[in-house]
Amino acid sequence: MDGSPIIDAFMNMQVPLMIVGPEGRVSHCNRATARMFGYSCADMAGLPICDILPVASLEELNGLIKPPAIDVIVKGMIGRHKCGDPVVLAAQITAWTDGQRGLHHALALREIADEMEYERQAQEKLMLADNAIKGARIGVFQYDAITETMIVSEICRELLGLAPTDDVDVQLEWRERVHPDDLDAAMEAMRLCLKDVRERTSCECRFRPHAGSRWRWMRADLAIAKRDVSGDVIRVIGALTDISEHKAIENALRVSADQFRSAFDNASVGMAIVGLDGAWLRANTALCDLLGYSEDDLLMTDFQSVTHPEDLDADLGLLDQLVKGQIPSYQMQKRYIRSNGAVMWGLLSVGMIKNAVGEPEHFISQIVDVSQQRRMSELQSEFVSTVSHELRTPLTSVLGSLSLLSTMDTEPLSDEAQRLLYIAQQNGERLNSLVNDILEFEKFSTRKMRLTLTRQRIAELVEEAVLTNLASADRYGVRFHADFPDRTLSGWVDPKRFQQVMTNLLSNAAKFADKGSTIDVATEQQENWVRITVANLGAGIPDAFRDQIFQPFSQAATTSTRSRGGTGLGLSIAKQIVEQAGGEIGFDSVPNGKTTFWFMVPIEEPTGNQVT
Repeated sequence: MDGSPIIDAFMNMQVPLMIVGPEGRVSHCNRATARMFGYSCADMAGLPICDILPVASLEELNGLIKPPAIDVIVKGMIGRHKCGDPVVLAAQITAWTDGQRGLHHALALREIADEMEYERQAQEKLMLADNAIKGARIGVFQYDAITETMIVSEICRELLGLAPTDDVDVQLEWRERVHPDDLDAAMEAMRLCLKDVRERTSCECRFRPHAGSRWRWMRADLAIAKRDVSGDVIRVIGALTDISEHKAIENALRVSADQFRSAFDNASVGMAIVGLDGAWLRANTALCDLLGYSEDDLLMTDFQSVTHPEDLDADLGLLDQLVKGQIPSYQMQKRYIRSNGAVMWGLLSVGMIKNAVGEPEHFISQIVDVSQQRRMSELQSEFVSTVSHELRTPLTSVLGSLSLLSTMDTEPLSDEAQRLLYIAQQNGERLNSLVNDILEFEKFSTRKMRLTLTRQRIAELVEEAVLTNLASADRYGVRFHADFPDRTLSGWVDPKRFQQVMTNLLSNAAKFADKGSTIDVATEQQENWVRITVANLGAGIPDAFRDQIFQPFSQAATTSTRSRGGTGLGLSIAKQIVEQAGGEIGFDSVPNGKTTFWFMVPIEEPTGNQVT
C-alpha cells in the first residue's frame, strides 16, 4: 500500500477494512475497524488475528475460502471486542499471494447484531404465523389471472378433499364439489376482485369434499395481491376456512331463539322482558290481557306503576338482591293494579339475564293470576278457623262433664258404663287435640303465630322434652337414650315451641319404632348451628311418601289400615316452627332400618329478637 493518498483513502473509508499478513497478524486496518473492536489503529497493528476473530490460525482463516474461489462471505462470525464483549459480524474475506511477501487476506467487515436480531424476530413471527394458520386449519390459495392457474397450500388441499398426490385441476374440482345453489355466489366473489370492483371480498358456500359425504360450510376470503403496470389485477390471494361448526352453532342459536320467541309469545301465562330500570321491554299477549293493556300502552309504563304500593318495597328489595348476585332468582305473590283500577293477585317469578361479561342486562318475569286461589285460601282459612273455634267451646264443656262423671263416687257406674265413659273421654281428647293442631297450623301458615327467641342451653331443653314424653315411650314399649357430648351448646329458640317440636319428633319416633328398641336423641354443633337428632329403628319411611312427609294431614298408611292415631299435622307444624325461627328440618331413612329426624337451631342471634 504505497502513497499517501491511498493510505488516507483507506484510513477514512466508512466500511471497516483490515489486512492480515502472512504471519497471521493484522498488518493494516482503518479507523472504522479499530472503533469496531475498541482499539486504536496503532494498537491493532500486529495483533494476532485469533485475538479478534474466532479462528485459531491463519490456515483456519484461509480454509474458509473453498477453491477455486478466491473469496468468501461469512455471516454470523463472532468477533471479540477489546473488553471481551462479542461482536457479531459479516465478513467478506479475499485471499491473494504477494510474490515477495506470501499469502495475504483482506477482510471487509460489517457489524450485524441488529440485523441478526431482526431476522430472528422475523423468523419467529413467520413461524408463529405458519403455526397459527396450520392450527386454525386455514387453507391458503393464489390465483394467477394471466395463466388462469391456481396454487393451493397443503391445508387447502385437505379442506377440498384432495390428497397430496392427486394431479387434478383444482379449480374444476372446486366448482364440481360446491353446492349448485351456492356456485354463482362463490364465483362472484372471485369476479369482483378480478374486475377490481372490490379490494377484498368473501363468500360462504356449501361444499362436499367427497361423493356421498355430508355437506360442509366453507368460507373464502379473497384479496387483490398484484397488479400489472397498467393497474389491472393479475393475482388474487385467498384463505379458505371450514366454518361448519360455526354454522351449526349459529343454526342452533337461531332455532333456540325461534323456540324462545314462540314460547314467549304463545305462553298461556304472562311473560315479560324487563329492563334494569323496571321498564317493560317486551310483553306477551297473555300478560297484556292479564293487566288489561294493549301491548303499546303497557310498554309505555314500567312494572313499578302497575304494582300495588304496599307490595313495591318487597319486590324492589328482592330485585336488588338479584342484581347484586345474592340470589339466583325469586318468587313472590303481590298485587297488580289493572288498567281499570281493579286489584289482581299475581304469582311473580323473576330471573336475570347477563351479558357476555357477566353483567346484568335485563330480567325475565313470569306472572300467573292467583286471585281465585288466594280468595279460596282465605275462605278456607276463615272456615277452618271458625269451625275450630266453634268446636272448642262445646268440646271443652263436654270434656269437663266427662271428667266430672269419671270422678263421681256417690253413684258408682257399671263396668259397661265406665268403659263407654273411658272411650268417650279418649275420643274427646283426640278431637280436642285435632282442633288445637288445626288452630296452630292455621296460625303458622298465615304467619300469625309470634315466636320469641332467646338464647337457651339446648341439652337442658332436650332433657326436659325426653322426661315429658316418657309416658309416650312406655305406651309403645320403647325407651329413650339421650347423648350430649357438649352440654354447653346454646342456640336461639322459643323454648315453648322448641318443646312442641321435640314432642312431635319423640312421639313420632316412639309410635313407629320397633317394640323394645331404643330411640337415640343427640345434639352436636355443625358450623353456626346446633343439630338435634331423634333416631329410631323400624319399618322406615316409604319412598312414595318421602316428598309428602311434612305436608299437612299426611300419613304414610291409609285411614283404614293405620294402627296408630294422629292428625297428620304434627310434622307440618314442626317444620313451620323450625323454619320461621330461622332453622332447617329434615330426615334420613333406610327401609327396615334406621330413621333419623333432625333439625337445626342457629347459634348466632337472628336478625330481630322476635319473629312473627
